[in-house]
Amino acid sequence: MAQVSIGQVDDLEDLVQGLLSAHDALEAACKELIAFAEGKCSEAQQESQVSATLLELAIQQEHVAQVTLTLMQQHLIFCESSLAFAISALSTCLLLLVAAQPTPSLGCCSEKSEVDAAQGAVQKAQVELERAQAEFQRAQENRQAMERRSEKADQAFSMAQNVRDLAQQECAARLSSVSQVVNLATGRLTVAQNIINAYLAENPAASLFHSWLHWNPAHRGGPITPDMLRERMNLSMEQQAMLQDYLYCRNATYRGLVDKYRSEWASAKGDVERNMVARKVRIHLSGQFGEAIALQALAPLGQKIETQGRCFVGDSGRYTKTDLIVRDLHAPVILGRGEGMGAPVGGSMAFEVKCGKADYLYSQKDHMIFQSAGHKQADAHCTLCSRDIHDLAAEQGKELREAMRGAGSPLVGLLPLKNEIDQSCLKFIQQGKESRYEDTFVDSSS
Repeated sequence: MAQVSIGQVDDLEDLVQGLLSAHDALEAACKELIAFAEGKCSEAQQESQVSATLLELAIQQEHVAQVTLTLMQQHLIFCESSLAFAISALSTCLLLLVAAQPTPSLGCCSEKSEVDAAQGAVQKAQVELERAQAEFQRAQENRQAMERRSEKADQAFSMAQNVRDLAQQECAARLSSVSQVVNLATGRLTVAQNIINAYLAENPAASLFHSWLHWNPAHRGGPITPDMLRERMNLSMEQQAMLQDYLYCRNATYRGLVDKYRSEWASAKGDVERNMVARKVRIHLSGQFGEAIALQALAPLGQKIETQGRCFVGDSGRYTKTDLIVRDLHAPVILGRGEGMGAPVGGSMAFEVKCGKADYLYSQKDHMIFQSAGHKQADAHCTLCSRDIHDLAAEQGKELREAMRGAGSPLVGLLPLKNEIDQSCLKFIQQGKESRYEDTFVDSSS
């Protein structure tokens, strides 16, 4: 069987999980959008009903005002007729008095009073008519305003219905489309998992590496001991090669660096240029690979992993970057003896990672002491280094260990030797860009 990429299967699994999360997020967003649209539609419907009621009331008020205006017009006509009649009666009375030649001032008093009363009634009727005319005009304007309001409310209700229906249709279509992609990806993942399971069944080394990658410390019970951590980071050369493949597949930054050095190695002319490339690999790629070993070994211990987190030191504005922080631990962890070397369930651990030969580790003492200031935010903290630390002279080793313990970040040599890491990285870039895997993942629809 051709060699299968565990990293590609994990990529596909992450893709499926991402698609499922996207589907759930889209479904939740659609429900929220449709609920919002339905709420607005309900509000628009209520406004339409209220506007229709107000229009009906305005029509009734206009009708009442019109009837009142007609009555006031008729009342004014009646008052004007009464005034004319009273004036006529007074004129007749005065003519009779003149004819009879009595004293004018002693007659027609009642007729004069009737004229005065009729004139007052006319004036009052004119005022009431003007008031009725104003009320009728206001009623007309109010009815016209209510007609416009009702028309706009009906339009808004119609638009809200259209938006709601469109939202429902769009959401249904998009959810269906995403569901099809999820089903397709899930089918492909199932095929890929079957292939990887068959491959692992025939390849004990790959099966062991797969178990190492997907270790679940929560299932074992009890604390994680230093011996277990040592075993986690003590990868054989074969396991390191598999991790190289895994990182190349899963880590775009690592893949870019590998491709860069592969290109430089392929184009190098002679041993001098190849030695220059090898030196860059030992400095840069080996450092990243050593950190990756620590990350992959420790990541299963916690719920959340942070890398290169900044921590300011003092008030000077200087800061240090912590290589690795593991948070929300699934199990208690013991890094070693002493204060700050243990963390409980739910706690955290902070690590600086240093890969180098013994003399390099010794030369980094002051820098590692400075970096240790960023570790103290965690329950447990230490400086992980390659096992080259054991090659230091006794006095230098004791000095370095005491200095780091005093700084609160004891030195723990768990990572593979620097030479082993260098050899793994150099061998990996020398493979070239050709794929080490055949196309073993087939379309689930086939």
